[in-house]
Parts: sequence; C-alpha cells; structure tokens
Amino acid sequence: MFYYRQLILINFFLVYLSASSQHSGHLKPFGSSGPFEQIDKLTNDFPDPILFFENYAFKSHPVLFRQVLANDLYLSLWNKDKKLKKLFLNNKEIVHVETRKKESRKQNILTMTMTDFLKRYQSEELYLVEEVPKLVRPYFTLPKCLQCEPAIETFQVAMLWFSSGNTSSVVHTDDYDNINCVLQGEKQFILIDPHTYKHVASQIIDNPSGSFSSIDVDRVNYDKYSSLDNDIHYYQMNLSRGDCLFIPALWIHQVRSSDRNIAVNYWLNHARVKNAVINQNTCELLKQSNLMTLDTITWPKELSNLEGLQDFMFDLIDEGATSFKDWTREFSKDLNFDLHSNTGIITLFAEFFNMIDTNENGFITVNELELLLDDNNNMTAAFEILQDIVNLIEIKSGKDVQSNNQNIDELLSGDETEKDDDINLKHEDL
Repeated sequence: MFYYRQLILINFFLVYLSASSQHSGHLKPFGSSGPFEQIDKLTNDFPDPILFFENYAFKSHPVLFRQVLANDLYLSLWNKDKKLKKLFLNNKEIVHVETRKKESRKQNILTMTMTDFLKRYQSEELYLVEEVPKLVRPYFTLPKCLQCEPAIETFQVAMLWFSSGNTSSVVHTDDYDNINCVLQGEKQFILIDPHTYKHVASQIIDNPSGSFSSIDVDRVNYDKYSSLDNDIHYYQMNLSRGDCLFIPALWIHQVRSSDRNIAVNYWLNHARVKNAVINQNTCELLKQSNLMTLDTITWPKELSNLEGLQDFMFDLIDEGATSFKDWTREFSKDLNFDLHSNTGIITLFAEFFNMIDTNENGFITVNELELLLDDNNNMTAAFEILQDIVNLIEIKSGKDVQSNNQNIDELLSGDETEKDDDINLKHEDL
C-alpha cells in the first residue's frame, strides 16, 4: 500500500514537471524564447508626417527607426556626465527619481536637483523619470515625422529616462502613442500585439487600474499565465544610441536597458492621433529642421472637455471607484451637488453610467471605458448627458445657466500639473 502511494506521488510529480516545462520560456525572462515576428525598419531618417501617420500611427503598427538621430546636432551632449554637470551646475529645477531599477509601482519616488542626481546615480539604485527639464529642451529636436501643424497637435509631453543601466520595466500598456529614442546605451523592447492577442491582454494585465502585469519579468510562470502559450508571437527590438521605436497605444510591452542609459520618449495623445486629419491638404509640410526644438513648442497641450472627461473617468477607476454608488458619490463631490437629491438628475446620471456599463453589471471597467473612447458618437452623447446634468444642477441651485461652461471645465479639465505628475509615475518605459 505504501509503495502504491509512492507511485501515485511520483507519477503526479512527473506530470506536474511535464506541464510546467512544456513551454521553452517557463521561468525565463519575459518573451526571451520567442517565437518572434518582424516589424518594419526604416533607416537614417524619419518619414514625413503623412507617411508616418498613414502607415503606422493610424494603423496602430509599430516601426523601428534605425540611426535617425545619428546626425542630430545635440546627441553628443549626452556622451559624458561632465558636460551635464557643468550645464546643470546652478540649476535648481526639481526632478523625480525612482529608487528601484527593477520596476515596482509601489517604490519610493525621490525629488532632487539634476546636480544631485548626477552625483549619485552611478553609485545608487536611482532612475530619473521626468519631463524633459526646461534647461535642456533647446537640445531636443521634435522628430521630423511630427513636423507639421496637425501632427504637432497630437504631441502631449516628452519624458527623459536616465540611469546607470540594468533596468527592467513591468509588462504594461500605455494609453499614449510613444516614440522612444535612445540617446545613450542599449535598450531591448519586447512587444505583443493586443489586437491579435486580445485574450492575452485581458489575462496578463492583471492590474487594470494601472495598466500593468504582476508577471515577474525575470522568471515568467507559464503555468500561472496560461494565455502566454506557444502560439503567442512576440516582437523583439534591440535599440542603440541614435535609434527610435514607435510603440502604438495599448500595445503590451516590457523594456530593459543596459550600460549608462539615457532616452527620451515623445507621448502622443491617442485620441488626437485617431482623429487627426493629416494629408496633402491639411499637413502643409513645414521646412523640416533641426531648429524645431522642444522649447519652441507649447506643451503639454491643454485638454479639451472631452479629453478631460476621459481622464476624469479613468481617475475614478484608478481610485477603485467603479460602482454606480461610487461614481455618484465622486461626481456629487466634484459638482458640489447631491445627485440623489433630485429624481430627474439621478435618472440622467444613471443613463450616463449605463452608456459605459455595457455588460450592465453595475460596475465600470477600464475595458468598458476604452470601448466608449473608440466610439466617438457614444462618447459625445455621454458628454452631452453630463452637460444636461450640469444645466439642471445650475437651475436647481438658482444659478445662471450660463456659468455651466465654467463649471464643467473645472470638473473635467483638472489641474494640468497633476496630470503631468501622473504621467511621470504611471508610464514606466525604461
């Protein structure tokens, strides 16, 4: 009997080992075992804006730009810390610095001057993630694929990433389209197409409010994340100094860096990209020039009411306010009016909520919000309902309805500085 039980245990253990090791990438770094697909590669220069938007941005296709910054006038600025220390010597602008090179969304964030960072980053586990400081904006040329008026309107913010290397990001998605350019060092990007593998995105992005995965990127457990089966194809790109990569919004990706590592990424507002009209008639090509630097462009762009509404709703989910009760409480707070105190108003608000809650379960998810954003008609209709609610609140409060626009602006637009800080902490392309 004892021998029989031993055989059962041994057999069970062998079956378990077989199941656990059937994928060649089991307990190895994310995406390292492939199989791999290829993306388009363009060499030596960015395409013009029309070609870039028609072939890549509008179609949500990634593209690798090889050595497009090789002749950039300002690339040598980043070669040595000595130049940067001299440049920032008397500069007091504060930057945000992460304290773990293997990304954790719960890590401490430090604030310091660039001078302090440059003194410490080689000997400490520090990673600067910050909007490009004002002092060095004259040394960043806007990519030529964005150098026409409607293309520039899609540009939201530029971020600087700076470390001594050996960093790794979580597996995540971004709500922004992204042009990531390496100024020093090497970066490796692993991508998964979320449109081809929708089931993967829904399983592995298990922290939807932050759009990231709990996967250990150094030892992927294929038993736990079963959707990463042998049929999943990855895209792997290795970038060096002077290379740039376009990553479309919502693409699943993970990033590693090596050596002393500096990069800049240009976030593009995805809603504006989708709605941009860029053709021979509207996109009069500017004289593409190295003189179009970040200090000559107004950014971040002011959000429209519709864009503000999108951000406001995503913030509610980020804070865990996903139920009808929670949304009612948060909107009541921001509108300074108890929505439950008036039958007509709460009925309208229920209509607004139900337009987003497509599965009618009484909760709103990130996926449901994204579906709403993909439907311009529904998004506009939801916004109009909210305007009607604000009008009724103004009437009930005995105020002039003409103040509606001001109040709805305050509700939806928010503080642009807070939005920028949110970008600093949420988007973790390393």
